[in-house]
Amino acid sequence: MNNPQPDIRIEPAQLLSHAKTLEPLVERFAKALDAAGQVVDPMAFGLIGQAGGLGALCGVAQTLGSDSIGHAKNVAQEQIDRVRAWSQHVDWREQDVKASLDGLHVD
Repeated sequence: MNNPQPDIRIEPAQLLSHAKTLEPLVERFAKALDAAGQVVDPMAFGLIGQAGGLGALCGVAQTLGSDSIGHAKNVAQEQIDRVRAWSQHVDWREQDVKASLDGLHVD
């Protein structure tokens, strides 16, 4: 019976293209993080807002949002770094593995 072997090889250029696709995402997260870091003016809520603690509540929400955006930015950057590293090592083919294993002698 003829068992076709799947071709699961990925070209390094494909991986680098994927990394380049993700780069604008990191830039957007960085801009959002900068925007989220802007301090909310307590006077923006007026006296009623200040009395009700809206400024403090927004500050807490702002901190949580900044943390989430920062985490997303870091994860996206890690993915880019991993994909780039993968692209450098993807050329290791079955023939290379076979040649390496053929050289091993377990006597």
